[in-house]
Amino acid sequence: MDDIDAMRELALAEAAGVPFCWMRRPSNDVNTPCIYETADGWRVSTTNERSTEESVDDYSDRSAAVDDFVNRVQGFVRYKELRKKLLGH
Repeated sequence: MDDIDAMRELALAEAAGVPFCWMRRPSNDVNTPCIYETADGWRVSTTNERSTEESVDDYSDRSAAVDDFVNRVQGFVRYKELRKKLLGH
């Protein structure tokens, strides 16, 4: 996935009301995917709301980190859409 595709996917997620932190430090919200640069590369994280553990992956390759981040955001979009259907909205 190139950066243009990633930005398009993130814009769609933002329009759907999915929170995420792009290129910033992690959010305190347990349901917010985050991507940010560290001294050793890139970190992508999402806290799992069903546990106290945080799902964190470190990457030296920015492209791989962006792919992981966009996949996490897309997962939240699919979850929100499914939830709306199940609740009859």
